[in-house]
Amino acid sequence: MNHNTIISWIFLSTAFASEQEPANYESISQIADGINHAVPTHKELQTSLSWLTRNELLEKSGKKYQLTKEGIETIAKAKKRTNNIILNIWDELTKEIKKRKPNK
Repeated sequence: MNHNTIISWIFLSTAFASEQEPANYESISQIADGINHAVPTHKELQTSLSWLTRNELLEKSGKKYQLTKEGIETIAKAKKRTNNIILNIWDELTKEIKKRKPNK
């Protein structure tokens, strides 16, 4: 997987994991495993969550993460374009991540 695909995978996982309350690493990792049948590495989680926070798609509170308003809107757009099919949402999110500046 490339950088954008990993970030979008963790973004989607965080969206699902934080639907009811902010999510920690473990819950995000469990959802990610369910989506991709692979457990993300600590580095993949850390790098992706940092990037998503810097780009204002997630916010961190203590050791937990949840979507920002922009993050919620981005997920909603991807879901609308894909009829809520998880792998297609992931693809749409990868396109969105790719459009953003990599160093932001």
